Amino acid sequence: MAVAFRYLIDVARFTVVDLAHELRMDYERGVFSRQTLTIIGGSSTVAIASITTAAYGLGVSALLFAAFVTWSSARADRRWRDERRTP
Repeated sequence: MAVAFRYLIDVARFTVVDLAHELRMDYERGVFSRQTLTIIGGSSTVAIASITTAAYGLGVSALLFAAFVTWSSARADRRWRDERRTP
């Protein structure tokens, strides 16, 4: 059981590092503003803190909010790039 738990922790850590790297790359490209990254980071922090204290409902809600903010910003950027593309 302890080995499986450590494996899950490693998977979660890798996912968080990969996500942070992708968000940083998108921030440098201008997809996200500093305020958007603050909202994503704050929601992710609330999600992690809530899940570790067994407040699963709040944790899942905060995680879904962070995912929604990320998705909506990236979607808007993709639309903006498609509109500016010259045929």
